[in-house]
Amino acid sequence: MDKFFLGSDVSKGYADFIIIDEEKRTIVNSFQLDDTATGHRQLSVILKEFSDKHPNSIIYSAVESTGGYENNWFNSLLDLQRDLNIEVARLNPYGTKHNSDASMSRIITDKNAARNIAEYLINHKEKINYKKDDKYFAIRRQWKFVRMLTKQKTQLYNQLESVVYTANPEVLVYCKNGYPNWLLRVIELYPTARELSRARITKLSSIAYVTEKKALSLINKAKQSVAASTDKITANL
Repeated sequence: MDKFFLGSDVSKGYADFIIIDEEKRTIVNSFQLDDTATGHRQLSVILKEFSDKHPNSIIYSAVESTGGYENNWFNSLLDLQRDLNIEVARLNPYGTKHNSDASMSRIITDKNAARNIAEYLINHKEKINYKKDDKYFAIRRQWKFVRMLTKQKTQLYNQLESVVYTANPEVLVYCKNGYPNWLLRVIELYPTARELSRARITKLSSIAYVTEKKALSLINKAKQSVAASTDKITANL
């Protein structure tokens, strides 16, 4: 069975493709397609015509992980498995970059990158995990997104604590287990001790979970605050 290798270099809005054989000879010259319905249909037509010309063959294809830009092309290639003898892989870009460096390739273009991906499939067959259906990819992507948001949340809370520590440190006593929503609302309305010290009990106690007793305590603590920053610039942070 003849083996061919489809390299796909994905960019935002388009992708470059090339097909080579096991001897790394170009079989189908580099071509570029838009990441649109028309572009994906063209890819399907090109690969089906190629398979018709080479009936006793298999196509090994791959795209690099590029932060999600590759997903549409990856899924289209997977869909082609219904009609064509084609294998599909998603590659770590660090691996293909190392392969490019090892081949002494200096000038990197989209066309060269597509060839580099195709050659990687030949040079590192043992490292490649071809997919029939990457059904867990969406879950992994969602988990990475959640981890990113969690990290950002922690960073923002740390920044908030730093500002509050200089603007109204007395309220931090309420933050032993994180920032309660009522306190975040208080900080939003009265970002510095000076502003909180001038608050009206009626308005302050209108915030959910802030009783008149707690409002009075907050105001009294603010009046005696040792806050180092009470200026408007700090308040706007």
